[in-house]
Amino acid sequence: MNHMKSLDTSPEILDFSCSTSEMHIIEEDPLKIDEDLSDLDNHYFESNEEEQVLVNKFLDGEMNFNEYIENVSGGTEETDIYGNDVTTRVFESHGADIKEVTYSQSTKMKKTTRKLPPALKGLMGEANLRVAKGDNETAVKICLEIIRQVPTAPEPFLTLAGIYDEMGEQDKCLQMSLVAAHLSSTDVDQWIHLAEMSEKQGNVKQAVTCYTKAINLDITNMELHEKRATLLEILGDKRTALRGYLRLLSSLKPEQGEQILNIAKFIAEIYHKENDIVKASAALDVAIEKCPSFINSEFINLQLDLLLLLKNYRRCLELMVGFCDLVVEAETNDKDTFIVLNCSIPSNTPIDILAKLIIVLIHMRAINLIGKLIEPIIDINPCDAGDLHLDIAEAYAEEGYFAEANNIFKFLVHSETYNLPGVWLKYAENLRKVGNIKDAIGAFYEVLKKVPQHVEARLTLASLLVEYGRTDDAISVLTESDEYDCHDVGLLYERCMLLKRDMNRAQELIMVGQVLFSRHSTQIRNKDELSTISTIQRYDRKRTAVRLVRMTKKEPEMDNDLDNALLKKDSRKPSVEEEWELFKYICTVCVQMKMFSTFQRLTFTAQLSTVLFVYKHEIDILSVIASFLNKDTHNGYNIVRTLVIKKCFNVKLWHLFNLIVTKSDDARHNRFIMRQLARNCDHPALGHLHGNNCLVSGTYKYAMHEYSIAFNKKPSPLGALLLGLTYLQMAAQKFTSKKHRLVIQALGLLAQYKELRGPEGLQEVHYNLGRGFHHLGLFTPAIFHYRKVLEYATLPLAREQPHIFDLSREAAFNLHLIYNQSESYDLAKMYIDKYIIV
Repeated sequence: MNHMKSLDTSPEILDFSCSTSEMHIIEEDPLKIDEDLSDLDNHYFESNEEEQVLVNKFLDGEMNFNEYIENVSGGTEETDIYGNDVTTRVFESHGADIKEVTYSQSTKMKKTTRKLPPALKGLMGEANLRVAKGDNETAVKICLEIIRQVPTAPEPFLTLAGIYDEMGEQDKCLQMSLVAAHLSSTDVDQWIHLAEMSEKQGNVKQAVTCYTKAINLDITNMELHEKRATLLEILGDKRTALRGYLRLLSSLKPEQGEQILNIAKFIAEIYHKENDIVKASAALDVAIEKCPSFINSEFINLQLDLLLLLKNYRRCLELMVGFCDLVVEAETNDKDTFIVLNCSIPSNTPIDILAKLIIVLIHMRAINLIGKLIEPIIDINPCDAGDLHLDIAEAYAEEGYFAEANNIFKFLVHSETYNLPGVWLKYAENLRKVGNIKDAIGAFYEVLKKVPQHVEARLTLASLLVEYGRTDDAISVLTESDEYDCHDVGLLYERCMLLKRDMNRAQELIMVGQVLFSRHSTQIRNKDELSTISTIQRYDRKRTAVRLVRMTKKEPEMDNDLDNALLKKDSRKPSVEEEWELFKYICTVCVQMKMFSTFQRLTFTAQLSTVLFVYKHEIDILSVIASFLNKDTHNGYNIVRTLVIKKCFNVKLWHLFNLIVTKSDDARHNRFIMRQLARNCDHPALGHLHGNNCLVSGTYKYAMHEYSIAFNKKPSPLGALLLGLTYLQMAAQKFTSKKHRLVIQALGLLAQYKELRGPEGLQEVHYNLGRGFHHLGLFTPAIFHYRKVLEYATLPLAREQPHIFDLSREAAFNLHLIYNQSESYDLAKMYIDKYIIV
């Protein structure tokens, strides 16, 4: 790289100030500088402050050579002999679709190399004499002073390099040699020597910079480009290496055709590996435009491959016209569409080029021109040209000519050498697109015979079998053999989707679902782990706690039965939403089949999931329901307690809490309710629950107090019923005074309960009234209300869900008890036989 040098004629000022520790030694130097030095023309002694600072930093070790070069000359980017950036210039305007960038002016700073003025030349000579006499210390001081005066002069750096080399300080010798070479050298060998020295010292980045400098001086030296590229790959900077090759490509002359072709193919190969097809094609186009006389059919074939990937069919025709003697007759319509009317190509054209011409014509929908062109290829045995047959068939299928594609696919799959699973798969897909489901199913089965673990083939075949009405076969296809080391997530999910259609296979659905969920969950092994999960609130800590439990018991942390490593995710895995819907469905199936233990295991396992944790509130609710159904109120209470604390005014959660408390064997909830009531004294649910606890424990006055407060704030049927039952309980006590008044108050509250409950709940009202009178021993009104219960069995509420709301059997059984006690056995038997059927 040549730089235009400019002369600076502005006056310069001698400046003896210095900023480095070495400069202070000059004041004590016995060497006397001639006094006439101060009278010299100031033009020779201007000190560029910026350059001086950079040199001082470099000498003090505050910056390395690369940083020094970066600041002094603006970096070492690739430029041509005109100072223009050639990194991407090689892709400029070589074809219709290959216009990327234009010239960009380099913004590098000009190197301001200065010659030493006469006075400093004499001083430089004195330094060399000192070196010759062995007085290296004085020579170093003189050189440093000269550097301070003229930081861009190479001579003192060269002398210092020799001194440090003689002293055995190779690091400093290399530093000085680098600066000297940067300031003056146009010797390629010197830069190569410095690069090799830097490489020996392990400074790869500095070696790259030296090779770059050498390349700037001898840009066509392929060996230098290769050495620099090797070092850049060590640094992980392949793109810079590639820019070097692009620069080399732009610098070679047309008569160097063979070298141009090799470099262009090398660059195209690199871009192709990076899946940058546009730039790969552009690199080949550079060679085609630069040295067309060196282009051969092999090179054209490579470019045609890339252009087909880019779908640039018109450019393909242009290349074949220019280099393969193709004759094309075409026209352009009003929509600027290129229409091929006729074409001819020599019979001795290489078969690869002919196949690509056929593919281009297919994509340009010139099907009428293909008949005679394709005959030579069809006649070739697939052993010799099967890949060409396959390319043509794929082109037909891509453009929707499925019949023509099927003929070639069928020809290939029945050959000995191309009876391959990939060809069978394409054949099966093509059959499916034309609607030939039966043959497509057979073709997909052939794929699975050859590649049993091909996931996409299994999924597609399963969908075709479902469409064909063969659901069981589809499930079998999605069921992977146990002999394989791993199972596909997508297959497991699709298998679950099919199993949902058949309730007779619900057990299999639950099992497969557990395997699917196991990839992101920890499987629960015992009750200790179950209790640990319910106790800890934060989901991220639950997994850690389970591991600690296993470590305490000296159990293996990983699950042996459903190890996460057994699952792979090659195909489309379900989204979080899809997996959550499946999880809820499987929970519903567990409830329907009364598999409550499995239901609880599923929900508690979901609390350890790294995927479903976004639905942690819903999972907690399901866990409480599962614990209730599985009669595990201890763990259910641990979770529901947390839920009601977080959402204190959620009525449904309090109902769930009450269900758990009702079945619970301990009294932990009593203290919890009292603490919550102290914080939320106006909470209606807490008042009722505390009243219930008092009622059950026999402290009726406290219960009456809580119920009265809640009823006065918001009158409700339940409040009136609870107050009435409290008065009845008090009246039924043995030592209670004024029982008559208590009974009257109880009846008044129960009447109010009847009024608030409304006509739709008359059966429930009469049953509760009958139970009240029955409890007091007043059998006549009790019989009246029980019979009313039997009469109101036709109410809509009782008919809609009789197994839940119809109280006829309970009333009939109580009537049976009353008549048995009064020795009316016939009536008692009549009610049993009529209403209670086992």
